Amino acid sequence: MDIKRLVVAGIAASVLFLVLDMVLGTAGGFIGAEVFGVPVEQPPGFEAKVKLGLIFELMNGFMLAVIYAVIHPSLPGRGWKKGISYGLIVWGLRVVMGAFSTYMMTDMSPILIAITVVTGLIEVLILGIVIAAIYGAVERNAQLEKRPES
Repeated sequence: MDIKRLVVAGIAASVLFLVLDMVLGTAGGFIGAEVFGVPVEQPPGFEAKVKLGLIFELMNGFMLAVIYAVIHPSLPGRGWKKGISYGLIVWGLRVVMGAFSTYMMTDMSPILIAITVVTGLIEVLILGIVIAAIYGAVERNAQLEKRPES
């Protein structure tokens, strides 16, 4: 496992996670409220949860990069297509399972849960493609550096 690739992909995934969560979370809340008329309320202690969420998303980006680094040889496709495969796996294991648990254990609106599933798919597909692209680009650069000069 190449640490340089891992660090670059981890930083990119972490920053992208933060940006996508803000953009897609805001869009999802807007769609729920404006299109479906579902009231969106901030939970108690929201500000503290946001701060913890930022830390979690930074860790999550690195975790996704590490997992990709371990399993990328076995993913179907090449280049960014590996990222799509990876994004679909993450979506099923992270987003869909989390949404199902939320549906079963809370009284959250099924419409908001469905919006979360769709925006989550968009998010992890973008993340998977970016991680795969960065990981692959750094890998190609490392191979070029190892080539003997002719």
